[in-house]
Amino acid sequence: MGGVAKCLLELDGQSLLERLLRQLQPLRGPARHDLVLVLGHHAKDIQAHVTSLPEDIAPLSVINPRPEDDTASSLRTGLRALASDVERIVVLLADQPLVNQDDVRAALQAYDSRDPGVRVQVPMVHGQPGHPVVFDAQVRDDLLGPMQHTLRQWRAAHPAAVRLWVVDNPHYTRDLDTPQDLHVLARETRWTWRWPG
Repeated sequence: MGGVAKCLLELDGQSLLERLLRQLQPLRGPARHDLVLVLGHHAKDIQAHVTSLPEDIAPLSVINPRPEDDTASSLRTGLRALASDVERIVVLLADQPLVNQDDVRAALQAYDSRDPGVRVQVPMVHGQPGHPVVFDAQVRDDLLGPMQHTLRQWRAAHPAAVRLWVVDNPHYTRDLDTPQDLHVLARETRWTWRWPG
């Protein structure tokens, strides 16, 4: 996207980040640290945006000091900041413009009805993995342990504990990686868009 923070892209007057936070608000608990936003590149611009949002939707923001590393370092940064009593962890991306409250609730309901022994759930849409990924507190502890496994490595080592949740919901795999993705989304949704500033 030309070196711009994608989550600050405005669709119909709201940034991608604000849209997602507003969708998550009804699903949150009372503590601010039950929702963690991990920042890396463009952290200063994104933090400034977060401070302009209403306090009731604002997440706890933490900075990954090595954003150039793989995504596992960002995940670990967020997991360290989460409340210790969180039982389910939901991992979302800030560039998924169509994910809404119902999508997240459906993922949680599917996770809650999982078979015994399943500890990680990954949505699969037409064979493509997506988000939100949901997992339990023990997996969080494993990922933060001395071995520093990535979630991908953990899944490979524990295939029986992973549920590939087959679902026909394109919201879970739709993200914005290129300007073309943005133009297609605008054409399909008729949303107007602009970069901030």
